[in-house]
Amino acid sequence: SVVVMLAAFLGFGSAKLRSRYNEVRKWYTVGVAADNGYNLNEELTTRMNTAANIITTASSTLGADSAEVLAAQTALNDFSACLQAVQNGGKSQLLTSLPYYQGSTMHALYQANEVLGSRIDQLYAKLQEQAADPMKMGAVQGQYGQFNSAATIIGTLKYNDAVYDYQKETGGFPASVLGAIAGVKEVEPFA
Repeated sequence: SVVVMLAAFLGFGSAKLRSRYNEVRKWYTVGVAADNGYNLNEELTTRMNTAANIITTASSTLGADSAEVLAAQTALNDFSACLQAVQNGGKSQLLTSLPYYQGSTMHALYQANEVLGSRIDQLYAKLQEQAADPMKMGAVQGQYGQFNSAATIIGTLKYNDAVYDYQKETGGFPASVLGAIAGVKEVEPFA
């Protein structure tokens, strides 16, 4: 009877933990309830797309060989590789060449996002220098606004708080043992 009880505990516990893990894993794409429909994947994709649009405009305005354009394009390439790796479950050879990659795809994505923000800010400042009226820059101004708006939303998301709570909930005994049995992996914060 002890064996049956232990098997039931392991079976039900593992199944419950696996179910919770599957729910938590989706937070990246569907968001947590406290974020009112916003999610990390969508906002990061917005940053990638608007950065690409800003770089395209800057290439035609400043020239494709401009230092700011090249730096922004490199940052966008790194960011895109990190975003793709996270979306594909961490599988990407491109990450290993990044100076800030330390085995965590979410950390690499966080770092790449920071670098991309800095490079796009520098590129936009250069575009403002070249503009006849820095306050009226048309479509690129709108793209830059969307780029920064996505960053603001990312900064207010409750994703990390929810992930840290989940890690506390599943990090101790017996949850950690049951998680190993059920094949539950770590859910990484965006930090």
